[in-house]
Amino acid sequence: MAAVTKKLAFAITSSTSHEPPFLLARRFSTLDHLTQGRFGWNIVTGWKKSAFQAIGLDEAIDHDLRYERSDEYLRLLYKIWEGSWADDAVVEDRENDIYANPDRVRTIKHEGRFYKFTSKHIVPPSPQRTPFLFQAGASGAGIDFASTHAEAAFVGGTTPTQTAPKVAKLRASLAEKGRDARRFKAFISFCPILGKTEEEAKAKLEEYKKYASVIGGLVQVSGVTGIDLSKAPLDRELSATDAGESVIRSHLESFVTSTGGENWTPRRVAEFASIGGLAPFAVGTAQTVADEMERWIREADIDGFNLVAVVTPGSFEDVVELLVPELRKRGLYPEESTDEGETLTARERVHGKGQKGLAADHIGSTYKYDVYNENAP
Repeated sequence: MAAVTKKLAFAITSSTSHEPPFLLARRFSTLDHLTQGRFGWNIVTGWKKSAFQAIGLDEAIDHDLRYERSDEYLRLLYKIWEGSWADDAVVEDRENDIYANPDRVRTIKHEGRFYKFTSKHIVPPSPQRTPFLFQAGASGAGIDFASTHAEAAFVGGTTPTQTAPKVAKLRASLAEKGRDARRFKAFISFCPILGKTEEEAKAKLEEYKKYASVIGGLVQVSGVTGIDLSKAPLDRELSATDAGESVIRSHLESFVTSTGGENWTPRRVAEFASIGGLAPFAVGTAQTVADEMERWIREADIDGFNLVAVVTPGSFEDVVELLVPELRKRGLYPEESTDEGETLTARERVHGKGQKGLAADHIGSTYKYDVYNENAP
């Protein structure tokens, strides 16, 4: 996809629990090169028991311990990406058959609580060095991790009223760490169901419902939350106690503590999930959906939307043909660029041209080649 596009950026999800830092660093640097810097990483820690069993562990690592491991994982990655090669290490001296100055490539020596590492980075610096960093986590440990390492976060919630305190808490944590809370971007998942008329959009929703599976919805929600909803009566109202000590409790809590005035039962949650996943959705014309998106921006203080498709490619075609023109009218979506010049990196798309690397207030910048002191305590 990168080979046939110039402006599209790509972000993939990968777990810090399932792969050694060196292998991920090498692979992601390569992808950043291949995409000309149009690469981002959605950082997850993993939590499913089956996923840990697949890599030889009998049980999932404890929730907060996963974040402690991930913190060290990211700091080791910064050493590899930012601190192993100097900016002037690559010389490409063809006459003397020298690609890189070995005196400007550092061997990283790391010995921490969870990881021991001794190696140079074997991939020269990519356009961004560190890919653009996304994260999603609503727990205390998750918010602390996001405000330390991420540049954007996915925030859950079914209503703006419910989501706003989460965003505020995240921005407050950023400010406490000396980071620019407005530079940081908060996203929600959002499912638009669009029609040229209100009636057409509502008819689409009713058509989608015909193919929705209650069992499938229950399986999806149970898989994400770690709570077996099949054990609860389908039409019994859920309460906060049903969230229990789930490893990912925020998703279920987003339903049962919703201030939208709706009573959530397992059946209702399953129907909701079977249409738009776990994302809130808006049904109507482009004007109606754009109004709802503006409400989210205004009331929840979010910066962007992770759009969820009900059908592919139809849902995205409706967004392009109906919604984008309306958002452009409102100044909420950029006009199509006619500049065929330099390709912008993923980070520049978010922070502006010229900001290819991590911001100065990001923890990763303290590991840059000319700043990091590996002999410090």
